[in-house]
Amino acid sequence: MQLLAGLFTIAATAVIPEKITVPGWEVCGSGVTAVSGFDPNWVEGGNTQSEIEGGMTFTTKQWGRTYLYFRFDATLPELVRDNSYEVEFDLKVTKAPGDDAAPEFAHQPGLLLWANTETAKSKYVRSYIWYEDAYVERPEYFAFPEVAMEGPSAPPGEFERYSASFTAPERYNNPTQAVWVRLSLVNRPERDVVSFSVRNICIRKPELSVDPPPTLSKYSTKFQITHPTEPAASEYEQANCPFAAGDLVSWTSLGFSDSASVKLPDNTKVLLSRSDVIEGLRYEKIEVPETSSLVFNDEAITLTVRSFLVRGKLLIGGPGCRVAGPIRIVFWGSRTDADTLDGFGSKGLAAVGLSSFVDMYGKRYYPTWTRLARKVRAGDDRAYLQRAVNWEVGQEVVLTTTIWDDTGRGTEPQNEVHTIKAISDDRLTIQFEANVKYVHYAGTEYQGEVALLTRTVSMEGEPSADGYGGHSIASNARARFAGVSTRFMGQTNILARYPFHLHMMGKNTGSLISDCVARDTYFRCFTIHGTNDTTVSENVAFNATGSCFYIEDGVEENNVFSHNLAAHVHPIGEAASGGSQSGVTLTENKNARGLNTNDRLFPADAAAAAYYISNSYNEFHGNVASGGWAGYSFPSLPYTVGSFKDDRFIQPHSRSLKKFTGNVCHSSGAYWNMAGCIYVGGELKMAGNVLKYMSGKASRPTIDEGGNHTWMLFENTLIYSSLQGMMHWGERVEMDRFEMHDITRSATLFGEAWLNNGLVNGYSGNVEADFENKHHDGFQFPDTTSKSVVTDIIFRNYKTDKCYINVLPGMFQTIKDPSYCEPDPAKGYDGWSVNDHSEVVWSGVFDSDEFKPQQISATRGIRFEDVEYQNLVSFKIVNTGASRMFNFIDFDGSATLEGFPTIVGSNLPWWNICSDCRFESQWSVWLCPKQPVGEVEEREVLHVKFTTPEITADNGGIESSGACQKAAENDYADWSNCDVGHMTLWGSDPTRKTPITSNAGVTGLSGTGWFMELDGGSPRVLEIVPEQVPIGSTFRFAVGYPAGTTFTITASHRWKSNSEVTFTAADSLTELMSSKSATQYFFDGNTLYLFPRPPEDIQVSEGKKFERGGAYVYSTVRTWTIRVEASCGVDSKGFCSTKPVNVLPPWDVPCPSGRPAKTTLAPLGEVEVPDTPLPYIAGVPYDDAAQSVTINILTLVSVLVLMLL
Repeated sequence: MQLLAGLFTIAATAVIPEKITVPGWEVCGSGVTAVSGFDPNWVEGGNTQSEIEGGMTFTTKQWGRTYLYFRFDATLPELVRDNSYEVEFDLKVTKAPGDDAAPEFAHQPGLLLWANTETAKSKYVRSYIWYEDAYVERPEYFAFPEVAMEGPSAPPGEFERYSASFTAPERYNNPTQAVWVRLSLVNRPERDVVSFSVRNICIRKPELSVDPPPTLSKYSTKFQITHPTEPAASEYEQANCPFAAGDLVSWTSLGFSDSASVKLPDNTKVLLSRSDVIEGLRYEKIEVPETSSLVFNDEAITLTVRSFLVRGKLLIGGPGCRVAGPIRIVFWGSRTDADTLDGFGSKGLAAVGLSSFVDMYGKRYYPTWTRLARKVRAGDDRAYLQRAVNWEVGQEVVLTTTIWDDTGRGTEPQNEVHTIKAISDDRLTIQFEANVKYVHYAGTEYQGEVALLTRTVSMEGEPSADGYGGHSIASNARARFAGVSTRFMGQTNILARYPFHLHMMGKNTGSLISDCVARDTYFRCFTIHGTNDTTVSENVAFNATGSCFYIEDGVEENNVFSHNLAAHVHPIGEAASGGSQSGVTLTENKNARGLNTNDRLFPADAAAAAYYISNSYNEFHGNVASGGWAGYSFPSLPYTVGSFKDDRFIQPHSRSLKKFTGNVCHSSGAYWNMAGCIYVGGELKMAGNVLKYMSGKASRPTIDEGGNHTWMLFENTLIYSSLQGMMHWGERVEMDRFEMHDITRSATLFGEAWLNNGLVNGYSGNVEADFENKHHDGFQFPDTTSKSVVTDIIFRNYKTDKCYINVLPGMFQTIKDPSYCEPDPAKGYDGWSVNDHSEVVWSGVFDSDEFKPQQISATRGIRFEDVEYQNLVSFKIVNTGASRMFNFIDFDGSATLEGFPTIVGSNLPWWNICSDCRFESQWSVWLCPKQPVGEVEEREVLHVKFTTPEITADNGGIESSGACQKAAENDYADWSNCDVGHMTLWGSDPTRKTPITSNAGVTGLSGTGWFMELDGGSPRVLEIVPEQVPIGSTFRFAVGYPAGTTFTITASHRWKSNSEVTFTAADSLTELMSSKSATQYFFDGNTLYLFPRPPEDIQVSEGKKFERGGAYVYSTVRTWTIRVEASCGVDSKGFCSTKPVNVLPPWDVPCPSGRPAKTTLAPLGEVEVPDTPLPYIAGVPYDDAAQSVTINILTLVSVLVLMLL
């Protein structure tokens, strides 16, 4: 038995200096250009320019104050946030010949450093916001703050040296940089000629010796980091090695050394040693027959071959025999359609058939990747690790990005590959040959990863401009890959040509892929196809084309993916996007080939993910996804595809997650704003013999084998530095115990969704992860149909530390100073209110009238840390049903800090049903106790659809006349022309109302009465669908009709025969009000009164609660329809010809005497709850068009006096 080198106890180490040396640099030159305040073509102004040694002279003749900007272009190695730099140059200012007086400087020359970026959006810091010409003339530049320069304040007519030091507030990745200097002269005689001469400009970064970054006190709050099991000692030993067998014959003895093509003899075991391989020889093909074996010796061997066909055995080490080699198999050859691998193309390794068996076991390195223990700063030369490693000097590692954008479209990707120079004695620090270019964050919230890219056994293609690398496949064979690296493998857009591919094995009998590497791939990384019950663990993938860890056709189940890492994953062709929830629809192109095409063999590669999971009934433990269109993508497949397209025994979209725990996702989802780091969406299906992929919203009806509803459960999950944590278009999902940091939104969840036991942190200590021009939502409530329950969540760092301004039409800038959030047209921008566009915890979807919220959102057990009160709720006031009907229920008062169960409603007084409700002006919403004091009925949120043939389509959609449709086509900008009437609360205050639109549906509160007024008059036919009227809640409805009208009122179930019920007339309103009968009505000659609600048995069976964590949402009952047919004269528009005398029912809700007592809430961090604002005052004018409450100053003063008394 031989002990391998590389164990913790014997691996070579080196002394790493305590201090970190950050190298300096200097760039000098003479390329100076005037850019502003000087026009060299203005001859009449006396403007000229001429070269001098080392620089340029500019002469000008102007009036009054003069500003001159000149620029020095240079290619700088880098500009890094918080690093210090120096600038120096010589300056001479002279007046016209014969004028002895020196020009007077208004102040020192000012330094402005700019970074030219062609692809990034404009961003300015406050110190330069006054220079409006920069916005108009040069929106493609970033500006640093101006700094004063050291030097004479009034230079004589000789060159003087000026210098300045500055600290970069941002990172700039474009190599073209420019220094701008601003000179200012005042008190000059009219038409005075002045010359500016600039020369010998230098920019430098001094060499620094810095201390290491501080250690971390913890690595997480709720997320529990998991680790793979430490390898057994036997994995570092060599026993029973195949190359030590006594029945082997040498390669050379068979005469193969210089043959172009080799086929081993039958019934032969061949040993390949280093001495058998002729340097430079390229084999065309090597074939191992079914009864033969090819065994590699444990030596440094490089075998170059085009096609490697294995029908027998290929043995490079084994489970008890990890080899040190290094052993390289290099695949060569240009693109070809030839088939030299028994149906699997060319340029690769194919293990084919039941007799085929491949073992590749390189040296065991543990762990294959780990996390940073300290932050790595730009310029550092080392990384501190959380886990001790047995990695080796000379090996390569990758530091993953920790910023949100890994696309390379606007910001340079910040993954870095480095070579290990030294390893500390404790194996927890590795030093690199070169200094690090970017920041790689490690804080108490999350830590970037470090992964080992080197293995002692490798399969490699060749760099290929058209994506034609090598590939490997084990088809209906057995294959065990462990400790194997691949590079330049995969053949873009060619089916079944991937770096690692377990193909059509059915129920696996021992195949695995463990501690391997797929690097710089041309098509995928690790593919499981038609294979079940296999293990893919501790692998590393970096820089991959197309989806990386890949479950292919949707038939694959019971596979285990554990402790893998995938980083820097690229879509093929243009990434899927789109302006609506449906995304884009793409079609398979069977003729697609290579990298340089926007066509794809597989259309879902436009949305390439680190983990592509076509069937979710698999296990995922402790994995990391970094980059990609999505990190973890769960497309909806109605049926299996590809090789299984004709099968109908599995419907993958109905399969729930078998296990998803301990996984991490970051730096993903930046290609499309509706994607997510975890993305449950998109639909893939066959259209005839062609695959079609729709990238957006797709149903996912998850059920178990018995047909019972199941929920996709994501447990113990960490997401950071991503646009959106999770996007779930499916029907049922739960996320339990999670953390999310540096995201613009935690999740968008459709269907029955529960978010529980989590931490949502708007901003971590990673300043590099800041999002430009994007606001942050802790959670966005949906606008219709879904059921969202959010419980036991900590929201952290939602504060007004910046706002967004419109500098020019269509150009939005981030200003990190709240004093700039107010409108000021004189400064060239319009302000946005903090309430609409800032860092907020709760927000909604407000822009549609067709889709409007029912009672679909509930919270409980919410805590806040470093959150400002004004940032708790963001509500957008627009003319839409989604805005007017906005609501959620705070089941314990913790989400609103009310301290008791509270219902939140929009800005409309429609939600002000009683004196115990209050208007929160900082959020522009109404807050009403859910459980009023005393004997008053507990309040519920109701949703009822009212449809008439005259004003709504049969399906409750947009009015067919086209007026409302036109508003919808204009990006939902204004739906006010959809208004067809009002719904008003019963009582003495006529301002408590909401518009009714041709898009059916009204949401409001129970325990009161609703009075309908339609602009067209009384509806001849009115259908009422009480979708949400929970058992025990009271809903009173009234509508005006002309005197003498008679009614036929019926109710029936949509699907049940013999379910129709005919309403009877009550003798009096008192009788109806007392009985609350759901099958009676009363008409007093002006007003028709009803109590619309479904029968209790239907409510019990169809209106079930979705309840989690002490909060609930009711299901909608859409099957019970009440039909009111009025007998009256009919006008040309289908309404009763006589207009009703609309009299608001005078009955008011019996209001409680006060508000509930506040309960003790969980710790609230630094949230400061303001004093209770003024209550809403009945009778205050309500501006219906603007949807805003206007309160007369005198009225306010009067109320204040009364309150003081």
